[in-house]
Amino acid sequence: MKKVLIIDDNEQNRLLVKLVLEQNGYQVIEAESGVDGIRKAIDHLPDLIILDIMMPQVSGWEVMEVLKENTATKKIPVVVLTALDQIGDLEADGYLQKPLDVARLLETVAEAVKWD
Repeated sequence: MKKVLIIDDNEQNRLLVKLVLEQNGYQVIEAESGVDGIRKAIDHLPDLIILDIMMPQVSGWEVMEVLKENTATKKIPVVVLTALDQIGDLEADGYLQKPLDVARLLETVAEAVKWD
């Protein structure tokens, strides 16, 4: 079973993603902040991380930077979840736009977990 870490400060977003993924055979770990997400990524080494960009304290940009610099987590694919129209030069393995399209979520996750 593939393990997915969702890092998002919005509980409703996390619950929606978790529900959809669990119904489709994924194990889901939740993190409600960037700091919590970094810790859980290192502790659990998920197959994929779904990362919100707009979070208080530690943004998704900063989380991505830390994860890509850490030898244990740098090869974990990261799919960015954002309401932003443009995300700049962020080197993510995929992008999901808010509001979330469930079919696109499943397609993006399936593609990302094949890469390992």
